[in-house]
Amino acid sequence: MIPPRQEIDASLRAALRLFVLDGNALSGFNRSIEGFWRSFFAAVFTLPYYIVLLWTPYQSGEIGLVPAALYFVAGWTVFPLVAAVLVRFLRLGGNYVSYIIAYNWAGALMAQPMLLLLLLQRGGVIGLDGLSTFVFILYLAFLWYSWAIARLALGTGIVTACGFVILAELIDMLLRVLLLVPGNGA
Repeated sequence: MIPPRQEIDASLRAALRLFVLDGNALSGFNRSIEGFWRSFFAAVFTLPYYIVLLWTPYQSGEIGLVPAALYFVAGWTVFPLVAAVLVRFLRLGGNYVSYIIAYNWAGALMAQPMLLLLLLQRGGVIGLDGLSTFVFILYLAFLWYSWAIARLALGTGIVTACGFVILAELIDMLLRVLLLVPGNGA
């Protein structure tokens, strides 16, 4: 389901406001069930990053097109499914829809500086050392951002929010190993 342009703009602005811990940022999202499903459209904004990220390993034959596509799709589905179970267990279910909506739109924002860095590196503007340094700094910022989203959208404490961030990272690592590391079945 493609959201209207106004909803996309409002959602991206709200996601940006979450980065600065604006407690009113959640009001900028369409937090309905329809808004939940529409938030997965944010994947479209991350697709260029994934294409650039996975293109070189694909061209060299290190990974196939199917595992790369599965990684992209799984990255947008596995964590929300696991989080749905976890929020019920933690009695945070009433905040699940808002959390995933914010998480998805924030993902669209986080992919953009990563895409820029990859393009600069692939274009020869920065070397691998520079890329590694910038990626590390962004990774720390993204961990904090993910924590802020969990804290504000789930309305939970520091430790629980950290747990959601760690869970998301562990799922991503597992998906990378299962789908992108040669010889692991995909």
